[in-house]
Amino acid sequence: MFAGRKLAAIATLIFIFAVVAAAAQDPSSSVLERKYAPNPSLQANVAFRVLFALVGTALCWVPFRLLWRNGDFAAVVLILDVALMNFFTVLNALIWRGDNWDNWWTGEGLCDVEVYLAMPLETIYAAAIFAVVYQLAQHVRLTRASAMNRKERTRRALVQAAVIFPIPLFQALFTWFDLAQRYRIGAVVGCMPVFDNSWPRFVVYDSPNPLFVMASVPFASKCSTSGCLVSIPPRQVLITTVVLTFKRFRAFSKSTRDALRNSNTSATRANRTRFRLYNMTASILVVYFPVSVYFFAYNVQQAATESLKPYSYRRIHWEASPYPWNAILLMPSWTIPTVVLNQPWISIATTVVIVAFFGTTKDGVDMYREFAVKIGLARCFPKLAKPAPRVNPEDTQNSWTELLDRRSKGAATGR
Repeated sequence: MFAGRKLAAIATLIFIFAVVAAAAQDPSSSVLERKYAPNPSLQANVAFRVLFALVGTALCWVPFRLLWRNGDFAAVVLILDVALMNFFTVLNALIWRGDNWDNWWTGEGLCDVEVYLAMPLETIYAAAIFAVVYQLAQHVRLTRASAMNRKERTRRALVQAAVIFPIPLFQALFTWFDLAQRYRIGAVVGCMPVFDNSWPRFVVYDSPNPLFVMASVPFASKCSTSGCLVSIPPRQVLITTVVLTFKRFRAFSKSTRDALRNSNTSATRANRTRFRLYNMTASILVVYFPVSVYFFAYNVQQAATESLKPYSYRRIHWEASPYPWNAILLMPSWTIPTVVLNQPWISIATTVVIVAFFGTTKDGVDMYREFAVKIGLARCFPKLAKPAPRVNPEDTQNSWTELLDRRSKGAATGR
């Protein structure tokens, strides 16, 4: 009896193993199971990216107003760019939120626009950071006795616009000439451009973003690639650059905070905004620099898996290879690389940094409170209607990141 049960158990295990093996060997069966089966991790990804993108972008309204009032054109462009990328992130995640492509919309119209904006928006992100850091690096320890006049702000905005927009504009115009496929649609990420595996892809689309980021680092860390990094082994350059950038922005904040603490003039307010803006962009660079280098290396690696082709407009648009140019390819989540699936989190995370430095100042908190009162939240939270007391006049322009840093040092010294 025992032997019979044992044989039955073994037979059952063999049967289960055979079924699993057959399913693994039959791609169509595996695909169908994945297609219709619920995917909790994917749905959680969709829910969190939509939630954080909406909340983060909404909270960026106050930093946008503060920077617009101060005339910081490049920073305003950065916030608008992040908001637009988050808008597409939310839209795509809600439209293509599952793997059942039978129910997918094929994206005509929307994707035809998105593929022309995808790479330019990423380049604007990197170019805006470079424009901010470069402009601030010219006045590292210079504080003005008077605020910039309108003519000076206009000149600065024109210079920054000349840095930020030419390359993204060229990318948008050249997209038609280098699209190897009309577009692809991926689960959660939505519309994706497909560029031809020839030299324009690397020169026009893959290179500008990391070049802007790498050009930003020397201005943020006061260390040129021809100087202090030349004697460092190549594999240590990335780590060293990140560390130098972080140390630089920490030293910059410490050296300028005390000089500006006791004044509330318009010039000093502008200088405080400038220093906080420097710290914000340097904080972004500490994380975004290695991420940008990784994405560039990933793109090169993916391109190396295919044969590099000479550029030919006729071949791209008129020769089916392997599909007609006008074909729309649908990609479920398991066919999308993890780095591509989660790339939209970069712009979502950027909203956290922006709000941390500009949304948590006294002016920023007052704006949030004023808006909350206007939409009627004061009925549920009566304290919103009461203006917050100013405990320390020095704190009115400091963000919570600066206050925590200063108070932690005071506690360490016993003050």
